[in-house]
Amino acid sequence: MSTARIKSHLFKIFLVLHFIGLTLVIGVRFASFVIEHATSNGTLQVLAQGRDLMGDLALTLTAPGFWLTIVSGIAMVVVRYGKNVPGWVWAKVALTMAAMVLALTRVAPALVAARKWAHVAAVQGYRLPQLHNSLSQVTVYGGLVFTLILLTVPVAVWKPRWKSRG
Repeated sequence: MSTARIKSHLFKIFLVLHFIGLTLVIGVRFASFVIEHATSNGTLQVLAQGRDLMGDLALTLTAPGFWLTIVSGIAMVVVRYGKNVPGWVWAKVALTMAAMVLALTRVAPALVAARKWAHVAAVQGYRLPQLHNSLSQVTVYGGLVFTLILLTVPVAVWKPRWKSRG
């Protein structure tokens, strides 16, 4: 088997893994919308259970999916381009890094806080302002992370056009 053929097969494997990672990240985001809708108007106990479920999904599916997307993306670039990395890759790297920084510094702590305050609210029997603040942060920063991830798609799709202009 030739080196080119091996590279082609490796690239395809990494591409499949990349799409699996993206599917996990995007799919869990949509599942979180559904969970949020289903639990936000329920009792405080149901709200706390919804927050637990979303936290578990983030830890078990979103985070591994995000890392799988990043690692497989890097592997595809290495297999396809080696040391001659085109400029459009750096645009994807910048968007991904921005999403990662926001996810780790804003979304994750807000998710933990929302989970904590949902349980405190369930015990105390009323909604706390801290719960509302945490949920607002999760919504805003989570939406930004999701948007940044989605913005990487056009960069990947339109890369040939950027290449021909350069």
